[in-house]
Amino acid sequence: MATKNEQVYQVAVDRQKAAQAAGNYELGDLPGDLSSPAAAARIGKTPKQDKILEGSRSLTAVTKLTPASALAVYGRPESRWASAYWRRSGNTASMAELLSYARQLIGMAPSGTLVVCLCGHAGQGPCVPLWAPRDEVSLTVQPNDLVLRFYGVVEDQ
Repeated sequence: MATKNEQVYQVAVDRQKAAQAAGNYELGDLPGDLSSPAAAARIGKTPKQDKILEGSRSLTAVTKLTPASALAVYGRPESRWASAYWRRSGNTASMAELLSYARQLIGMAPSGTLVVCLCGHAGQGPCVPLWAPRDEVSLTVQPNDLVLRFYGVVEDQ
């Protein structure tokens, strides 16, 4: 549980034993700023098969939250939906709009409060992020999912 004095929260990662999705995709396949996270990992069937893509040495390091940071989980379908929206918007979609396609989006507000994002727009109008406070947060992932960490996307509400 995070407190206002605590500056780091280690997010638990729950692995689902789903069939591995067909085909890999890379960070470069994600649209806009989604392709430039501070840290990223691709989930394998087992922890030994996880692949660090950016900015860290382990999945544990990728999944550490600090104030104003967020973790987003994208599977292949979510990345395709975000890419399609990016093209429809003329490559001008905001980061909030692209993040709204994530299967799961959690973060830490600048004040140190853990939050989950309840917003989504699915291309149906403006996206207004609604960050709901939580005492604990965790990620649920499947093989081939991308776990991405971004800074500066969570605000105090």
